[in-house]
Amino acid sequence: MLINLPMELVPLMELSRKDLVNLSLVDSSHRAKFYPLVYDKVKLTWNQFKNFNELFKSKDMVRSVRVFSDHTDKKATSYGEWNISLKELLEECANLKHLTIEVVSSSRCLKYQDKFDVDLSDKIEYLKLISHSLEANDESLFELTQLQRFHNIKQLVLNGFLLTKDQFFYPKFKPDFSDLKQRSRDGRLVYLNDLKLVNCKWDHPCNLNDIFSPTYPSPNPLINMETSEFTSPERLSLYYNDQSSNFVVSERFKSFIDNDLNELFLFQTRFYYNLKHLSLVILNQKSEENKYNYYPWLNWLNLKKIFQAQNMETLEIENKSILTNLETLTLVGWRLTSLNELDKVFVVANGPQPRLKRLQLYIVKARTSSTDCTETTAADVDLLSRMKTRLELIFPKCHTTVGFVEECVSDQRYANEYTKNND
Repeated sequence: MLINLPMELVPLMELSRKDLVNLSLVDSSHRAKFYPLVYDKVKLTWNQFKNFNELFKSKDMVRSVRVFSDHTDKKATSYGEWNISLKELLEECANLKHLTIEVVSSSRCLKYQDKFDVDLSDKIEYLKLISHSLEANDESLFELTQLQRFHNIKQLVLNGFLLTKDQFFYPKFKPDFSDLKQRSRDGRLVYLNDLKLVNCKWDHPCNLNDIFSPTYPSPNPLINMETSEFTSPERLSLYYNDQSSNFVVSERFKSFIDNDLNELFLFQTRFYYNLKHLSLVILNQKSEENKYNYYPWLNWLNLKKIFQAQNMETLEIENKSILTNLETLTLVGWRLTSLNELDKVFVVANGPQPRLKRLQLYIVKARTSSTDCTETTAADVDLLSRMKTRLELIFPKCHTTVGFVEECVSDQRYANEYTKNND
């Protein structure tokens, strides 16, 4: 039975490495199918790099590598982060596509490990960087130029970073500009389709367009720098928990979710041109009473501002907004004062109408001294029913789910769904 199972369904069975080894021992056909899965994922610390490079004999089967930061040996870990190059790993693992790297110091170390060129790093399509600086009440800086050799990344996950723009970076070209096309993509991710930010912050004057879709001046005014290439992901997900709960009530976050409040929004719209799936999740699990104050108000959300963009297929100029271009919208952990706010946030009176196919909205229960927020009352059920009815009137062709954020925190299904970026 298993030998006839399509390969794309095998991961859904959640087989252990021991199970895969046993299956590969059944016969030659089972070995051909399941043995490569035994070594397709590798986990190692910075201390284990040397042994892996010298002793591991199945590097051609490796498709995913996760580099852990060893908290029990911080000195050796810090040395590895700053001094070990990924060149040999990229050379030997010909089929490597997924790379996860943990750091305890700063992601700047990646810039100084770039002793390889794009002929090696272009194979990486999925990259996850996890900083443990928040655990030490510190900040770890991320600049896109730290990934200047990774041109083909389609999905990028950043966890625990202070995001900023590199003000001093310029692509380096040969004197005859023979490498213009290749080098002009340094410091940019033009194929990035899915961006996930977990507990990430940014400060004024930075914004997501500046950070992830930067522009650089041409080295020669007579040369076309292919300015049509820019980063414009289809999926954008932001997740925050109590480690960064203060950011979701900051002016920087308010400016991000309110296009009218952001005076420079019309200069940032190319980053949002292709955005179809947006997820803004806040799961604050602090036990303090004032944790309620670290959830944003839904009426802060304003994604309806109209901007003009050129349709790449028809070349015509069209009007759109972030809201009217979205197909799915997930909002978890928002405070609601009244049902009238739903109209204010989601109803588009003029211009292109929303084409949402799926909306998930989980709000925070209103706090009073006499209510137990762990219990669902008849009033709670009635509120959710009226919310769903109102949203279905606003989006008649949209599948709508409503609930309370407390469900997402306590229910393991929601915890797995919204915190999987931390796995």
